[in-house]
Amino acid sequence: MKNRQAIFTTLLFTLGSAALCQFAQAVAPAPDGGYPGGNTAEGQQALLSLTTGTYNTAVGWFSLKTNTTGNFNTATGAGALFATIADENTATGAGALLSNTSGEGNTANGAFALFNNTDHSFNTATGFQALFTNRTGQDNTATGVQALFFNDGAPNNNEASYNVAFGDYALFSNTTGYANSAFGSGAMASNTGGSFNTAAGYQALGQAVDAGDGTVATGNYNTAVGERALGGVTTGSSNATLGAEAGSEVNTASNVICIGAFVPGISSVMGQVDHSCYIGNIYHARVDFGTAVPVFVDQDGKLGTQGFDGTKMVLPSPHGDHPQPMSNEFRGKVDELKAWITKLDSRGVRQEAVIAEQRTQLEILATQLKEPAATIQKVTAPVKTSKLHPALVRNER
Repeated sequence: MKNRQAIFTTLLFTLGSAALCQFAQAVAPAPDGGYPGGNTAEGQQALLSLTTGTYNTAVGWFSLKTNTTGNFNTATGAGALFATIADENTATGAGALLSNTSGEGNTANGAFALFNNTDHSFNTATGFQALFTNRTGQDNTATGVQALFFNDGAPNNNEASYNVAFGDYALFSNTTGYANSAFGSGAMASNTGGSFNTAAGYQALGQAVDAGDGTVATGNYNTAVGERALGGVTTGSSNATLGAEAGSEVNTASNVICIGAFVPGISSVMGQVDHSCYIGNIYHARVDFGTAVPVFVDQDGKLGTQGFDGTKMVLPSPHGDHPQPMSNEFRGKVDELKAWITKLDSRGVRQEAVIAEQRTQLEILATQLKEPAATIQKVTAPVKTSKLHPALVRNER
């Protein structure tokens, strides 16, 4: 860094000397605020402490006030880069990078952007209070009102570093999470310590920030694309969703895939299920049976309609067309299935014949039972009469 600064300083000094020699008659009077070493200061106590620093520009009350040896800093706004003694920082806005001391290569555009940053470098904040709390996080980019507002952590553990937030309140609550990417207003607004997450869309991975219920999220490796996609996830990790409000019911489950707008990512029977996949517009969707082919999935989760030999297994066409050739393995499976179906059909025919025969025998038996019943009725009729009229029998004697 020092070698690079020396080169820049030498180059600019050489160019400046050449220009002065070539244009001896410069504007008069000299521009207000111009000082030796390529420094420019305008405002109460701007660049007040400067000693050997070069090519600094301070415009505004107390801007770059503490800088002594730092180079190539630009501060525009009251208190901008107030405490810095480092190099190559740019601050535009009241209080922008106000607390920065030894951090280098930081850029803050907006009132109080990177306000608390002290000693870490290469952060970019654009927007009111963007990266406001950050002290030691590095290599962060925040664009939007209060984007990455609470970001802070120990950079030795990569905490609070390498985050990207584009949109008002994007990654608003992030504290120690790192390597997150949030694109959209309110995207990942409640993430605190989760890392390696990607959100694209209004309040994607937002954890219902509108409710103001204090919900936080610590899940890792989540990817959400779409308005409010994975909007309620908290501790769940390795989830992937695509579509507006896709995965809206996922919060603690992990490794869930949701494809399609408003696909909730939850089982109506078992609730949240880890290692599950939900795709919209398949169930109850019509297909052309004449061209339809079975879809298979292998042990790696790969979907396809062809075997390794490149042939297809197709369903018979309802129009009587001949099916396309299929692989030997599939042909064998189909032949087995056909044989089994034939066997079942044959067994069914035999069972129907047995049932028919049994029905005939029952009818014959019923007929046979009717004849003895009629005979019995004739025999018992006189006996009943004699029992009813005993007096008449005695008179005849």
